[in-house]
Amino acid sequence: MEKRARWVLAVTAVLLGGMLWLHSSRQVEPVQVQARAVTVRDIFNSVTVSGQIEAADSTVLSPSANAVVGAVYASVGDTVEQGDVLCTLQPDAAATAALSDSVQSAWSALSGGQAQSVQAEEARVLRAPVTGTVLSLPAAGETVYADVPCVRIADLDSLQVRVQCPELYAGQLELGQQANVTVSALADATYGAKLQSISPVAVRAVSLTGTSGEATVEAVLALSGSTGGLRPGYSATVKIFTDQHEDAIAVPLEAVCQRGEQEYVFCVQDGCAVQCPVQTGYLLESAIEVCEGLTPDAVVILSPPDTLEDGAVVEVAV
Repeated sequence: MEKRARWVLAVTAVLLGGMLWLHSSRQVEPVQVQARAVTVRDIFNSVTVSGQIEAADSTVLSPSANAVVGAVYASVGDTVEQGDVLCTLQPDAAATAALSDSVQSAWSALSGGQAQSVQAEEARVLRAPVTGTVLSLPAAGETVYADVPCVRIADLDSLQVRVQCPELYAGQLELGQQANVTVSALADATYGAKLQSISPVAVRAVSLTGTSGEATVEAVLALSGSTGGLRPGYSATVKIFTDQHEDAIAVPLEAVCQRGEQEYVFCVQDGCAVQCPVQTGYLLESAIEVCEGLTPDAVVILSPPDTLEDGAVVEVAV
């Protein structure tokens, strides 16, 4: 009886050993995946607004009395010295004493931006109040009016861009923020700028029909570096960088999955897929920032199949 029991135990041991050998020798078919190493870079959040290039330092000149322009001695684009005669004037008592507010506003919009205002000291001549480039000048025979600017002179070596920021983004603006400026006339050029002033009030434009538009906040950015090719009056697109994350980790959008409220990625570690919970940040053009959950040397699986499980054996396709 004892001999038979020993025989049964021996056979059982052999069978179990064989089963274990078969199980260990059976190869697990790896899951084929695409993978990519994470990237480490500086990430910027930005606000893009529209604006207009203008001279940072300009002066407008108005006559001391209503008059008609006689001889004109300069042209738009000329560089003049302070005191140079720009044109002569013939007093005209019959001219309208004052212009309507709408006409004055239209002139201001045409000449563009803020400027120092100066009134001529002489009744029969207009002289350049400062040294600079003539941006606007009345023509011979044109009527000019007291207290209404008719000449604009600017220093074109110092340019700025005036922008209108929608109220939705105005709270993100801070003095000193950097920006990139582009203009349609120079498609391949990008200019640097720095935010130097923000209006304390928002303005809501009202149309002729009485319909009010979106409220905007005006801001001014000083252009830095070379401004070659830029001209006052050019329309500009301004990308203001409102936040910066240095050495941030970014992964392709297709690497991030979500179950409920939890976001996660699968990383490749020692030939296996390892599920890693993550916290994402800024959404980029084709990638997304990962604030927590990954190290700079991580390799993530792209578009992981729904059946992929934590710990599954994977093979990265070349």
